[in-house]
Amino acid sequence: MQTKVQELLKEANARLADASAIAEKADATGEEKTKFVALTKEVVEIKNRAMAMSELAKAANELDVMTKNTPPDPRAAPGEFKSVGEFAVAVHAAKFGGYRDERLGKYWVDKDEPETAVNAVGWSESRKDLVENIGASGGFTVPVQQMNQLLQFPAPEQIVEPRCTIVPMTRRQIQWPSLDQTSTTAGVPHWYGGVLSYWTEEGEYKHEADPAFRQLNLVAHKLANITEASDELLEDSGISIEALLSSLFNGAIAWYKEQAYVNGTGVGQPQGVVWAPATIAVGRAVAGAIGLNDLVNMLEQFQGSNGIWLCNQRGLSNLMLLNGPAGNPSYVFMTSARDAMPNQLFGMPLYFNEHCPALGVRGDIILADWRMYLVGMRKAATIDASKHDKFRYDLTVWRAVARVDGRPWLSAPLTFSDGISQVSPFVVLDSAVVT
Repeated sequence: MQTKVQELLKEANARLADASAIAEKADATGEEKTKFVALTKEVVEIKNRAMAMSELAKAANELDVMTKNTPPDPRAAPGEFKSVGEFAVAVHAAKFGGYRDERLGKYWVDKDEPETAVNAVGWSESRKDLVENIGASGGFTVPVQQMNQLLQFPAPEQIVEPRCTIVPMTRRQIQWPSLDQTSTTAGVPHWYGGVLSYWTEEGEYKHEADPAFRQLNLVAHKLANITEASDELLEDSGISIEALLSSLFNGAIAWYKEQAYVNGTGVGQPQGVVWAPATIAVGRAVAGAIGLNDLVNMLEQFQGSNGIWLCNQRGLSNLMLLNGPAGNPSYVFMTSARDAMPNQLFGMPLYFNEHCPALGVRGDIILADWRMYLVGMRKAATIDASKHDKFRYDLTVWRAVARVDGRPWLSAPLTFSDGISQVSPFVVLDSAVVT
């Protein structure tokens, strides 16, 4: 048996030499490359056979030694193997030597599994199971499942624009007359734009009091997105790129409009309420925090019938832990820790969002009646695609454009008749601390 092993190793070395000769050729032909692959495979198979034969011979020798001192089993029927070593030798001879021992009939092949190849003497030459975790054994036939739905964390809802007063614009600019209610004269009402009434007697002189007006201008500012997609992506993608881009563009434009309604500078974009002239900024009691006194002071200067609170997400813990006088718990925000998450503050809706500036910065919490905010809508988000811009590159350019402006209705806070107290539909907590 060892001789057979040596012969196999010599055969493997010969094939390895042939394969090495081909590998050293810089200009090997396709036929030679194919032969190289076949030779390499044969070397591996011969090596495995030699190793198996060597191990089997070793095991057979050991078993023979163990069974030589074992008396024959008288119960063994004629034609049965007398020892395990004898059985191993017969298996090896049938597998590699082409000799068939009839006593192997009921042991050699599992009749429940088909043979993959049969040699000249009718015995199974090799067996291989088809499995999907190995590509060459069937795994390449198993397709990978691909979902045609893109995973996307839901974007926050629009809070501001649905509550604003929307003004359709048919031109770039729109002008809207309004009463000038910004007077601060004590002893008179300022709600009526300067119209005053006087107590008088019959036949006496009547004082004239004409209303004052001002003009509000809205100028459409452009908000745009642009991106490119290859024609191959549009043709081959498992999801609709057009629908995806439409959803993303609409969402992005909505987000940036909300951001401007809150924080906009008014230059080339809407005027946000945080820094609008009509907004009242209330000084806070403690730097970097929102307290009960701050909320009460904001309410004191708020004028509106449809107010909502906007608050930075980091303000949640401040509101949850609000304390009343002398450290007693406040029930303004929540009545019990077992209740659902409160969504109102002093009876008005509360929305945590990312448009409010960071905790401790002016505007981290806002109380507003957004009906008093005008949004001039010249053009809602419109999405167009063009193949012409990057035609040479097989790219389609996608563009989304919206034209909009916005600002508070009032140009300044309203002053009560005492000439001191001021109110506004827009009140924010300032970053400055009251001293």
